[in-house]
Amino acid sequence: METISVFFIGAVFGSFVNATAYRTVRNKNFIFERSNCPVCGKQLSFLDMVPVVSYLLKKGKCRYCQNRIARRYLFTEILGGINGTVCWHMAEVLEAKILFFFILNFLLFMALIDIEIMEIKDIYQLLLLILAAVTISIEKWSINNLIGALIISLPLLVLAAVTESIGGADVKVFFILGMLAKEKGIMVIYLLTIGLASVFALYRLQKGSNRKEEIPLLPFIYLAFLTYKGFEKYLLNCVILWLT
Repeated sequence: METISVFFIGAVFGSFVNATAYRTVRNKNFIFERSNCPVCGKQLSFLDMVPVVSYLLKKGKCRYCQNRIARRYLFTEILGGINGTVCWHMAEVLEAKILFFFILNFLLFMALIDIEIMEIKDIYQLLLLILAAVTISIEKWSINNLIGALIISLPLLVLAAVTESIGGADVKVFFILGMLAKEKGIMVIYLLTIGLASVFALYRLQKGSNRKEEIPLLPFIYLAFLTYKGFEKYLLNCVILWLT
């Protein structure tokens, strides 16, 4: 019952993150403006916005105009629920749970924006850095935090300068997550990111997409970090076994 409650609370945040990202990209007010159907413009009631449940009960359609609701709404609500569940079970200190929950949801917010416009403002990266620094401060800073910040981001920075094959925002996010996950953790996150992005690229090629079309990387960084936090001990043990 506790896990279900935490998942639902997380799903509520996921819904808010999705609405915030959607309205931010379109320069709309994400605090005071009421939610409405993007097709018919009908203002939504509370029963239309119960995370996950409303989407499933309405079979993914607006109950006013019967137009299909984008799956993005369902996926972000589920991801928000997973964010909450992972954070609730991953740490003993309440402050750490809350901070990691905000970090995961902020990464989800950045990923949604990256999908739409492939541009991440510096202020978002700064806020993520502040959240990471406060989270690390709950524990004790060590040289491993610095090594983790540089071991992946520094080579990527050189690669970005030489080939422009990776965005500057992606490099900065790897730097920040490296601070949090330390050297072994960021190696896992990087490998997961490349693996997930490669699978998606192959899927796009099978669908006949343009081979040269750019793929936003932040969604895969977010999913990799979420996967890492969910299975941290197991994944770190795999890295240790591989290195030895």
